Amino acid sequence: MKSIWNKKTVHWINLADAHIFQQQYNLYFRQLKYFGMHYIADEEVVCDLIQDLWLKIWERKENRINEATFKQYLFQGLYRSILDYIKHNNVVREYSQKLSSENAMTEPEISYKIIKAEIYQAVNQVFDDLPDASRRVYAACLNGKSYKEIAEEFNISINTVKKHINNANHYMRKRLKDFLLFILSFR
Repeated sequence: MKSIWNKKTVHWINLADAHIFQQQYNLYFRQLKYFGMHYIADEEVVCDLIQDLWLKIWERKENRINEATFKQYLFQGLYRSILDYIKHNNVVREYSQKLSSENAMTEPEISYKIIKAEIYQAVNQVFDDLPDASRRVYAACLNGKSYKEIAEEFNISINTVKKHINNANHYMRKRLKDFLLFILSFR
C-alpha cells in the first residue's frame, strides 16, 4: 500500500566545510548580484553587501543547513542588507542636506572663520612660549582670579603677580603685533 504522505528527502549542506562553502558561493553569487542590482545601481556596493552576507554565514559555521531553504535565506538576507543600506544612505543624505542648508556660509563668513582660527592658533602659540611662571599667573588671571587670589595660590606677592601679568602682556603684544597687522591688512 502506498503512503498518503509524500515524503521528500531533505538535503543538508555543511557550510563549515570550506570546499562546500566555496561551491555554494560560486553557485549563487551571480544570481545574488543580479537581484541586488535591481535595487542598487552601484555594482561595487552590491558586491560588498553580498560579501558581507557570505562572511556572516561563514562566521556562523553552520554544519547543517537545509538546501531547499538556503537559497531563500540568501536572497532574504541580501534584501534586508539592501534595505538597511538604502535607509542608512537616506539618513546620511538628509542629515548632510540639513547641515549644509543650516550652515551655508558666504565667502566672507568662511574667510572670517579662517582668520579667527589663525588668530586663535597664534595667540595660543605665543601664550605657550611664555615663561612657565608668567604663563601660570596669566592663565589664573584669565580665569577670573583676583591678584590677591593668585598671590595666595602661588605664594608670591601681589606686586610679583602684577609684574608677571605686565611682562606677559608686553611679550604677547610684541609677538602678536606684526601678525595682527598682517591679518588686518586683508580686511
